[in-house]
Amino acid sequence: MSDALLIADAVSKKFGGVQAVDRVSIEVASGSIHAVIGPNGAGKTTFFNTLSGFFFPDSGTVWFDGVDITNETNWRRIKRGMSRTFQTPSIFPELSVYENLLIGTQAKRGVAFRLNSPSAKARGEIDARVDELLGFVGLAAAKSRTVSELSHGSQRLVEIAMSLSTEPKLVLLDEPMAGLAEAETDRVIAVIRDLHERLGLTVVFVEHNMRVVLSLAHRITVLDRGRLLAEGTPAEIAADEAVRDAYLGKEVIDHV
Repeated sequence: MSDALLIADAVSKKFGGVQAVDRVSIEVASGSIHAVIGPNGAGKTTFFNTLSGFFFPDSGTVWFDGVDITNETNWRRIKRGMSRTFQTPSIFPELSVYENLLIGTQAKRGVAFRLNSPSAKARGEIDARVDELLGFVGLAAAKSRTVSELSHGSQRLVEIAMSLSTEPKLVLLDEPMAGLAEAETDRVIAVIRDLHERLGLTVVFVEHNMRVVLSLAHRITVLDRGRLLAEGTPAEIAADEAVRDAYLGKEVIDHV
């Protein structure tokens, strides 16, 4: 068995007559940042869902931290140390930033989400953890603000902070830069890079913005029509003619 934190071995998933994922394999090294890219319809989201437990593969195996988790629910995977964000931020817009982070932080400690339920000691520990998470993503000043009032980029950071509240070993980010302006994209890149360096966090992300992918990822997996097209370092992927032809285009790579 490899010492990789996450392994998918020949994973396949079919919907009716559509083979969405066809025997795709991936190994994600512990402490690395790994990107999954490909054109629309390449099977990225379906593959991501098999990694996070929202779909079970029809065949193949998924291993996490040395354990076969192929048929475990996403909640079991969260308990093992896997966390996930979505293309559209999965947050509570009517609540404050603090309350959003409180939900995951209390759940990690086995406390139901009732603002007055923890003991004074537990509440102090929980509040300290929330403040720490806010510091990680640069949102300490927004602690009391309602999430719906924040920019899209800040809402994305709230979701990333929520994913950290379960104290994961691995975070799966589904198109974290979707809909962001360039300045907000750079802000989220900086937070992801800082979390990786400061916490040793392992990150797998799906992304269409190739500037982000080539600057942030240590390794890149390329899917095309449900199959593995290529895998390698950013330099290797940028030089791969098959990847250029299927997805990137010479102009995209040459101007990144």
